[in-house]
Amino acid sequence: MNKPMSFLFLMDPYLSLNLATETSLLLMEELLKRGCQVFWLEQEDIFLNKDRPYGRVDKVKSVSPLVKEAAGEVCLNEFNALLNRLDPPFDGNYLHTGYILDHLSDKVVQFNPSKAVRNFNEKILPLKWPMFVPPSLVSQNVEQLLAFLRQHKEIVIKPLDDCSGRGVVKISVDEDELGRKLNTCLIDAHGQKRFVQAQKFLPQVKQGDKRVYLVNGEVVGLVNRIPQEGNYLANIHQGAECQPAKLSMRERIILKEVAPFLIEQELFLVGIDFIDGFITEINVTSPSAVRQINQVMAEKIQVKIVDAMIERLEQRNNKASLIFYHCC
Repeated sequence: MNKPMSFLFLMDPYLSLNLATETSLLLMEELLKRGCQVFWLEQEDIFLNKDRPYGRVDKVKSVSPLVKEAAGEVCLNEFNALLNRLDPPFDGNYLHTGYILDHLSDKVVQFNPSKAVRNFNEKILPLKWPMFVPPSLVSQNVEQLLAFLRQHKEIVIKPLDDCSGRGVVKISVDEDELGRKLNTCLIDAHGQKRFVQAQKFLPQVKQGDKRVYLVNGEVVGLVNRIPQEGNYLANIHQGAECQPAKLSMRERIILKEVAPFLIEQELFLVGIDFIDGFITEINVTSPSAVRQINQVMAEKIQVKIVDAMIERLEQRNNKASLIFYHCC
């Protein structure tokens, strides 16, 4: 009898999760329905012993309610797949966790690979296709940011290492004390200077910020997030309203252009954000909004995601079997 597939989720602590937007738990629940084994690992419990990654893991018995039992200290190479579902900020701990995951055996399929997550910042990656992105500047120089603001009159400043709309600030050229405000944006929580991204403000954000969820380069669902009245943050965590959405022709063209690169880099789970037909972010760390997509589409796209992950594992196993057969 074949051994059940085993999926290890690298998670933030349960009590820190926003259950209204949590995607990982949906995936766990669907995997358990399929008879797969699901395990839970938190960042503080992962470690590298010589060249082998280990973790103190729990086995997930059920999701609603969440029931776990300690499985002990396990070499992470024993699992079939690992999903890194840690939310940003992408800080030193996130970076060093990725270095540990670099030591995983090639037999363990990562959704998404630690190297790809490390190599491609979610706000800078879209600039690979500048024709599809609003005018943008990445800098830590106040004079450069001031010149950019004077050119575009109204901009948003985004920290490069966070998510969920945290730290995003809109600044207009006619405001007072522009230099002070921009300088404030350049200082992180530790008082250190940092790079930020400035983008031309898109007033059409009031019509929504569209999240498109891709699995292995294929669109499986989407949702439009409408900011609250008087707000410019169209993020679920900032109180945006979720509505059904359709892809425009321009968005279809953009996705067709971007998808081959995502596939090449093995960025299997991706959330691409569009405002007025422009890409604003390509989310590759722990893309979410599956619950909201399900709500507006009356679907369960976690089924499609799990189907695709299991298919990827089966393809990997079949390839390994063929290599073994020919070698023998």
